[in-house]
Amino acid sequence: MKLKYLLGMLFFAATLSFAQEYPLVTIQDIQYLPDSVIAQGDAPSPLQGDTVRVRGVIMVAPVVDPIGDRRRIIAAGGRWAAYIQDANGQVWGGLYPIQHDTTGANQQTFFYLADTAQVVEFTGVVNEFSGNTTQLDLLLNPVTPIQIIETLPKRPDPLELSMTEFMNNGQLVKQGEKYEGMYVVIRNTISSDRNATSGTFKINDGQGNSMFMYDQSGYFTNRAHRLTGITDYQAPQDGTPINFIRGTIHTRADGYYIVPLYPGDIYITATPPIISNIKRNITLVNSNQAVEISAKILDLDGFPQSAQVKYRVNGGARVSVNMTKSSTDTTLWTATIPGVSADSAIVDFYLTATDNNGLSSINPSDTVKGNYFYLVLNRPITIADVQYSPFGSGFSGFNGYQVTLSGIVTADTSDLPGLGSTPPRVYMQNGSGPWSGIMLGGSKPSVMTSFELRRGDNVTITGVINENFNVTQIDSIASITVNSTNNNLPAASEVQTGTIGTKAGGVLDAEQWESVLISYKNISVTDENADGPPSHFGEMFVSDNSGNTRVELQDGAHKYHNSWDPNMLDNPLFVRITDGVTMSELKGILYFSFSFYKLAPRKDDDFVGVVLDVEDDVNPSEFGITQNYPNPFNPSTMIKYSLPKEEFVTLKVYNVLGQEIRTLFQGFQKEGTHSITFNAAQLPSGIYFYTIQAGEFSQVKKMMLMK
Repeated sequence: MKLKYLLGMLFFAATLSFAQEYPLVTIQDIQYLPDSVIAQGDAPSPLQGDTVRVRGVIMVAPVVDPIGDRRRIIAAGGRWAAYIQDANGQVWGGLYPIQHDTTGANQQTFFYLADTAQVVEFTGVVNEFSGNTTQLDLLLNPVTPIQIIETLPKRPDPLELSMTEFMNNGQLVKQGEKYEGMYVVIRNTISSDRNATSGTFKINDGQGNSMFMYDQSGYFTNRAHRLTGITDYQAPQDGTPINFIRGTIHTRADGYYIVPLYPGDIYITATPPIISNIKRNITLVNSNQAVEISAKILDLDGFPQSAQVKYRVNGGARVSVNMTKSSTDTTLWTATIPGVSADSAIVDFYLTATDNNGLSSINPSDTVKGNYFYLVLNRPITIADVQYSPFGSGFSGFNGYQVTLSGIVTADTSDLPGLGSTPPRVYMQNGSGPWSGIMLGGSKPSVMTSFELRRGDNVTITGVINENFNVTQIDSIASITVNSTNNNLPAASEVQTGTIGTKAGGVLDAEQWESVLISYKNISVTDENADGPPSHFGEMFVSDNSGNTRVELQDGAHKYHNSWDPNMLDNPLFVRITDGVTMSELKGILYFSFSFYKLAPRKDDDFVGVVLDVEDDVNPSEFGITQNYPNPFNPSTMIKYSLPKEEFVTLKVYNVLGQEIRTLFQGFQKEGTHSITFNAAQLPSGIYFYTIQAGEFSQVKKMMLMK
């Protein structure tokens, strides 16, 4: 510690001359958003794109030991990263500084020397990762060293919070954003959804509220960044009471995650019974057919004393059925749910168990969204039966069971050939409407390719239903029969962009359209790069004025791109999509990956009535400004103006009170037609005015923001 500190002070003294005159701001200046903005969704920092200086206490060091062990604590690929916090402990006080290049001369930022409890000044660019987590990208051009201001006796204590700060009655609390990057402690939760491969799990409060533990720290993971030799971490078994978990809050599209930092941040004192391998003895349940439920139940520090299945029919009152332990396998427990006469009834259930120490566990831990369920059917099974997930978990009632389904192939591997880690994909659909589509063989794309299915094939497939990366699929294909070819495809279901929006996985509004051929009508591109610089994953935001949603351009076999690959820019075979491009219709298959639902167009004909944002009047004869499009708009709109000669241009936006809201552009511009996109995500609905001043030319126009 002393050596680190001395080294830090040496480079601090030696590098003061390199400091730039960037503004010194607080973490709150970077993070704070008013409630009116938060209510509209996760908005970027008000200082997005600005280069600033900011000071904070190091909550977790970027490396284990800069002298003896340079392994990274916080996983960020080949980058250095840490979490810092305002010393006063006030909300909006956490931030994620990251250095994208740690090679060669860039090591002279000396970021790796920063240590826990030091107050450090960073210089960097405020950025939003994947539209959710605010970070500070350390300035590397020129390389700007960190500055160690002082060393505190200890880092700030965690904030004592409850789960309801982040989720209440199963619904995400948007105001939880104020804790992003801050060190908190949550007590008395129960673990579930254990992933032995990564080391992640969920914490639950038993009221339908949950949060994922994120294995970003090398002390709490089983992945490649595990700090082997100095950690013995293993994820707790499902149903384990967590006395407390401490960590920093990480924001994602599907909710809030907690990142334990150092050993001791997870504390467990006792283990309740572990309930696993829950199964029913019948795949397709008919009317009046009793169903046996079985489960493995064991206890690591005692023995299970009792267990129950708690079920209900069509959302009615819960009925408890005692489970019986097998005489030949003491870990196997069974109970029978009586038959139900009503056709298409939904029977949902969960299991509880109590051990000899009085400790109880429940599976699933989330009995609001996560319950097991099955359908009572007096007819052949359809894709809609398999896809239907009424509680918000996204899981099928047939998950893990073999079924036989029929439908029309709506996308084949020539439509969605995939890219990189995204495999080629095949979809089929039975009719139109919600729940009618499903992905085929997603975990083994080579199997699907070998069958050479094509759009329009009427097929019957036998396989196992599973949930793979939050997408319901028919996988482990046992047989495929092509009944006929060249059939008409189901009509694309028209869906508003706001219906899909940026909703989390499993939300019924969006989940019901997973794997279905859908279309958006009369849309405009509101942001050609949905993830913002420096990220660029080939995804853009579009809107029909009902709200932004994502479109994935990389997966399909079409000519349209948003410059995610610079090699496409000068290639005449491709067409670039930019802000302001409009389309009368955009079709594709709704997909879910990396926390977002996104439309995946297949081929060129899925793009209908495309109007590109081209400067068709290179040498306009007079000054002019057009009406913004779209108008009304939500949240972005495009403004075009023409200059017959080079002028100093000022383009501003005002509210109805005449107060200046934003300067969209100020500076010299050459002659030609220009366009600019106005994003009003942080503004309330209402009338606004935009003005242009170019030399002696000025004009005012009115526009309407409707949210």
